[in-house]
Amino acid sequence: MTSTIAPLLVDRRAMGLGLFAALQAPVIAHAATPSAEALMTASYKAGRFNSAKFQAQLQLTGQGAPRLRELTGASRLLENGAAMARLMKINAPSDMRGVGTLTVERPAASDDLWVYLPSLRRIRRLVSSNRRDPWLGSDFSLGDIVGHDVADWRHVTLRRETVAGAPCTVVESLPNRQGLAAETGYSRRLTWVRDSDAVAAKATFYDLSGGLLKTMDASDVRLLDAKEGKSQAMRITMRNERAKTVSVLNFRDFKINAPVAASEVAPGALTS
Repeated sequence: MTSTIAPLLVDRRAMGLGLFAALQAPVIAHAATPSAEALMTASYKAGRFNSAKFQAQLQLTGQGAPRLRELTGASRLLENGAAMARLMKINAPSDMRGVGTLTVERPAASDDLWVYLPSLRRIRRLVSSNRRDPWLGSDFSLGDIVGHDVADWRHVTLRRETVAGAPCTVVESLPNRQGLAAETGYSRRLTWVRDSDAVAAKATFYDLSGGLLKTMDASDVRLLDAKEGKSQAMRITMRNERAKTVSVLNFRDFKINAPVAASEVAPGALTS
C-alpha cells in the first residue's frame, strides 16, 4: 500500500482461513471418514450463502485503549454462483466512517480486492500481495476475509482433538503453488474442523519462517439455514501471538437470503 493509505487501513502489521468461508459449513456425514481435502472443501463452499446482510462490531485491543468499530456488510453469489462478493463498511467511529472493503472470491481464479478511503475520495484496487495486509487495521488480514482457495493448499489430516467440548479433526494446510506463502503471509495453517457441522472451531497460522503468528477461535455457532445445514460463528477472535494484540469480530442481525442487488456488492457501492 502507499504511504498515504497505509496509516488509515493498516493499524497493525498482522499478516494475512477464509474468515467466512472456513467458519461455516454443513453437517458432514461421518459414516466414512472424509479426506482432509473434502473437509476443507465443505467448509469453503458452505460459507457461500446465496446472499446475506449483517451488522458487526470489531474490537481491537492490545495497543493502548480498546478501540471499537461498528460495521455493516452484505454478500452475494455472482456469476451463477462462481464468485462470492462481500462488501463491508465502517459506520463508527466518525473519523473512520465510510472506510470500506470489497472482496470478490473466485475459486481457481484471481480474487478481486478493493478498498475505499473517504479522505482520498477514491476506490483503490489491490493486488495479490495485498492479501497479507491487515483488514480495517485489525489482526485479520484481507486474505482471511476473502478466503483461501482449497486447491491452492495441500491438506493432510493430523489428529483428532476436542475444542470447547466439540470433537474436531485437525487439518494441516501447506502452500500448493509458488508464491502463495508470500501472498498470504502464511507458510502453514492448522484448522480444527468440528464433526457436528464442519465449522472451524480454531485455526493457527504460521509465518514464512514457520513460527506461530496468529490464533483464531470461533464461538457462538448458530444454525442459520436448517435446510442447507449452514451455520455461522457469531464471535470470531484473532490473536496476534507476536504483537500480543487481539481483534474480536462480533456479528449481530445476520440475515441470510436477504435481498442483495449486484450493485450493492460492486465497487461503486463503496462510495454510497
